[in-house]
Amino acid sequence: MAYQARKHKRFQEDLELVDEHGEVAHVLHVDLDADDMVVKINRKYAELTRIMAETNEMKRKAKTAQEANVCFEKLGRAIVDLLEAVFGTEDAKVILDFYEGRYIELTKEVVPFLTQVVIPRCIEIKNENKKNVLSRYNRKTRRKLFGR
Repeated sequence: MAYQARKHKRFQEDLELVDEHGEVAHVLHVDLDADDMVVKINRKYAELTRIMAETNEMKRKAKTAQEANVCFEKLGRAIVDLLEAVFGTEDAKVILDFYEGRYIELTKEVVPFLTQVVIPRCIEIKNENKKNVLSRYNRKTRRKLFGR
């Protein structure tokens, strides 16, 4: 009998962008690949939180509107980077176009989807994959195989 290697199903979450009339304008699909996504998203999310803290401090010290704009620009770039990490470049552009440059509204509506749905689901998938790999590892068989 031949050894069989299986391809497992892909996990996916959907984000619906609903307009002011309550109609679904766009449905975006997020492929949750735990191996790649968790690391990439965690880096971008950590960067976003660092920039948020940094910009809050800069905003308090800002004396001109120009300095405040620099803070918001940094924060906006961090949000766009996070969106691109999760959704990809094309779907991130769809989200940005949908919110028409209203980054605060975008952040209030989309970031909770990332923090409450995508990241926990990726961690759950990663832990399940780890558990499956470890369950297949049999220490007695390995000792017998290598003569220990």
